[in-house]
Amino acid sequence: MRATARPRARVAARAAPRNGRARVLARAAPKKDEKGFFEADLVNDLKSVDGDETMSGLLSGDAQAIAGAVGLVANGVTSWSLWVLYNTGCGLPPGPGGSLGALEGVSYLVVTAFVVAATAKKIKTGSGLPAGPGGVLGGAEGISFLVALIGLGVLANQVLHFGYVPNAIPTEGGKCY
Repeated sequence: MRATARPRARVAARAAPRNGRARVLARAAPKKDEKGFFEADLVNDLKSVDGDETMSGLLSGDAQAIAGAVGLVANGVTSWSLWVLYNTGCGLPPGPGGSLGALEGVSYLVVTAFVVAATAKKIKTGSGLPAGPGGVLGGAEGISFLVALIGLGVLANQVLHFGYVPNAIPTEGGKCY
């Protein structure tokens, strides 16, 4: 027994700081109602979704309701674009006067803005964007993270299977349109 006690004592002595003062690191225990960085309460989040409240927020011009609705539409367009990109190697066609391509580009920017804003707020405050009227803003945030994750998978597929990433703006002689 004595032989095993000495090496432990030596290790402890070596680990002690030279100035003789030991530092103690204290970590605050999380509160019971606090969620971790990646934790979610899906059941209660879904219970808070209310279409009537969202619609009244949109009709009254509530900024959070409008931003959430724009985010949901942008997620739909971006998802459609990712599906076309995954299957064809090119994004959506330009459409009449380039309107469909412009909508696609703006949608990618909106989804990216949701992810960046929510991540920045989560890092700063510990919680993401507010739910907004009827949960529409929080819904757009959650779907934006999902679409961004799928987008990374489609990007990897694009590079592995097609060997290129299409230009954001079609160029003459380019592979897409």
